[in-house]
Amino acid sequence: MRLTIQIVNYNSRDHLQGCLASLESFLAKNKDVAELIIINNDADPIGYFFSSLPQAESRPKIIEINENVGFGKAHNRGVKEARGEYILFLNPDTKILDRSLEKMLNIFEVDEKIGIAGPILVDCKGQFQKECWGFEKTPLSTIKSKLSGRNDQVEEGSIFEVDWVSGGAMIIRKSIFSELGGFDEKYFMYFEDVDLCFQAKKKGWKIAVNPAARVHHQGGKSFSSHRDKKRHYYASQNYYLKKNFGSWRARLVKILRFPIYIRNVYFNK
Repeated sequence: MRLTIQIVNYNSRDHLQGCLASLESFLAKNKDVAELIIINNDADPIGYFFSSLPQAESRPKIIEINENVGFGKAHNRGVKEARGEYILFLNPDTKILDRSLEKMLNIFEVDEKIGIAGPILVDCKGQFQKECWGFEKTPLSTIKSKLSGRNDQVEEGSIFEVDWVSGGAMIIRKSIFSELGGFDEKYFMYFEDVDLCFQAKKKGWKIAVNPAARVHHQGGKSFSSHRDKKRHYYASQNYYLKKNFGSWRARLVKILRFPIYIRNVYFNK
């Protein structure tokens, strides 16, 4: 088996059908070498949902967890049953565009040291989403981004190297995922993808993006509350900085970030 596609569902059934439809052609052509796994974090079972879908090839293996255990823990559970040489972690509010699965897989043929890869994520207007890849997140870069914002530019043309790619559409060699122990389950949501890439780079693996691969991503569909989303984001950021750069640096960022935290958590709904 060459590829396992994994999707974690939580509050995303309205978007999941569109995601599956975008995978249908690839799965039909590659049914002997590709598989689909859905890990269900919803309290209600999801099996009946798939029985009503017209896409026969998109009827996946279903793992019912039936509680929201978080992004990384759910995907770790899925990988235990994955048979693919490569694992594609894909959000349910995505749609694969223009043979992008093949283009993502081709990245690994360019350089045997590429261990993790991703596409360009775009919004409904085809505009680049800035948080689909980036460079090393450090205490200094975190502070600078709060003061001046990010200014990443999409590099057109050739595959290029980065420090991390979004877990919303991330493909990794299964052997590396196992070597790293999977996603750190202390992250409930956010930064588990950045941390996984950080650990892979420390082992000498490269992280790459193929700008020819495009995935439409709606974003933020698992949260009804902006406030809850930000709470999870900052909690994960705190843990990431403490884990990788030490407690005092994490505390410094927390202090400098405090006005932004108050604004985003307490003054936004």
